[in-house]
Amino acid sequence: MASVWLRTCEQDTREPIEGKITGNIPEWLQGRLTRNGPGKVSYGKTKYNHIFDGSSYLHQFHIEGGKVTYRARFLESDTYKRNTKANRIVVSEFGTSAYPDPCKTLFQRFLAVFQPLNDTATDNCLVNVAPLGDRIFALTETCKMREIDPTTLECIGKATRLDKHVAVNQATAHPHIDPDGTVYNMGNSYQARTGPTYNIIQFPPAKTDENGKRVSSMEQAKIVCSIPSTWKTCPSYYHSFGITDNYFIFIEQPLVFNLTKFLVNHYVGRPYLGAIDWYPDRKTSFRVVNRATGEMVPIDFVANAFFTFHHINAYEEDGHLVVDVCAMEDGQAVKQLFLEELGNPDFESKPATMPKPRRFVLPLQVNEASKDQNLVTLESTKCTAVRTSEGNVLVTSELLTEYQYFDLPRINYTLNGKDYTYAFGVEVSPRGIQFSKLVKLNVKTKEKWLWHEEGKLVSEPVFVPAPDSLHELDGVILFSLMSKADPNYVALVLLNPRDWGEIARAEFEAAGAVTSTFHGIFAGTKDKIHRL
Repeated sequence: MASVWLRTCEQDTREPIEGKITGNIPEWLQGRLTRNGPGKVSYGKTKYNHIFDGSSYLHQFHIEGGKVTYRARFLESDTYKRNTKANRIVVSEFGTSAYPDPCKTLFQRFLAVFQPLNDTATDNCLVNVAPLGDRIFALTETCKMREIDPTTLECIGKATRLDKHVAVNQATAHPHIDPDGTVYNMGNSYQARTGPTYNIIQFPPAKTDENGKRVSSMEQAKIVCSIPSTWKTCPSYYHSFGITDNYFIFIEQPLVFNLTKFLVNHYVGRPYLGAIDWYPDRKTSFRVVNRATGEMVPIDFVANAFFTFHHINAYEEDGHLVVDVCAMEDGQAVKQLFLEELGNPDFESKPATMPKPRRFVLPLQVNEASKDQNLVTLESTKCTAVRTSEGNVLVTSELLTEYQYFDLPRINYTLNGKDYTYAFGVEVSPRGIQFSKLVKLNVKTKEKWLWHEEGKLVSEPVFVPAPDSLHELDGVILFSLMSKADPNYVALVLLNPRDWGEIARAEFEAAGAVTSTFHGIFAGTKDKIHRL
């Protein structure tokens, strides 16, 4: 049976179709779950190479009055339109280079590589969907974003260029949002005189100025902190970052973006992925920034090399920062996501490249500490932090469960940056990187609960709090369900977060193949966004 990552949707489901309901949907649950991921892996005779390359395909479940409708369509980005018109891949992606235009002369092809890099960056925003002020955007890891209509999923206007507002070349697809609507994200800048920097960007809520003009969040964007890269020609690759009430946490890992290789690859027509190197002998660093001052905490926290895509959560406790992530021992994980490998029924990822939930604890008071003393004083953890002879603080982690291979983590987002108990995610199967089980994890007791249905695959879970909820588990879990055998089957499933049992589901037969997704959001009828 072919991997779901190799599916291509030939016909989207633009008009909403009503689902067959079993169970009872809570009356208070009203809104839209919108998810994003790759939906097309080839154009004509040209094929994408990597799981992060396929054309963005948006899926949406609309819940209203106890009924659910489903619709899905391609993100009609400039990249999608150009590829479709040419019937081949003409814009480079993370792991795939654009195929040469047979109609261009060699001289024209040569001139094309000297276009500004940000101009030629893809707007194929397939990673996530997130709010920015009162607008919804599809996101990827370039400087380009695409605004989408929250009802029809159509693109609105032209691509939004983040680099036109702040000095960054790339940004993550995992921003954070404060209760007041302020959004924070991180982006790299490669143009600083002192070398590459990792920048924390603030997007205040949209407002009306003294002249009555509406000022968007994007127009107010500003960099609140710039963290210098440890490696001047090889800045770290990162996918997300952490936040607490008083701190930002950036993990600088030795999976690096080799700028020299990148420039060479750009001019000779090789993909961006070819410029990513893993240095297992280097340390992973935790760079901590004070949110109030924008200054870095002057403590050099390091750990033995590890790689992470996703932060779970972080919070402050008794002078410590508790940082939970899905960590892999080997950064070559990103290079095990080629579609050719995933389509091989005998392919199995190495254990060291699979994600496990790990906790790190960073003590913020270490000035008087003696060498070799464990600086972590929290009784609830086995994590350690020791000042070394080099002057840094070496931290070791603790597994949050012995259960292996947990990723796409979500929490009750009202506890983002705060002490919490439960995380939700997927079991990642090393065979084909498939999501076969849904996982509920108690990060304090290490208990776990699993949900599974034979022949089906799950998506990242989204927690939606109930109105006026008093407990962390008051709400519902939403996720989409795919069939391994029937490519047109899709369902929205609701779980009870307390007993991990099914509450209801809505099942659909889509017009075209249903494809896997990475991330998404739930927007309620009052436009409350749950998790980014």
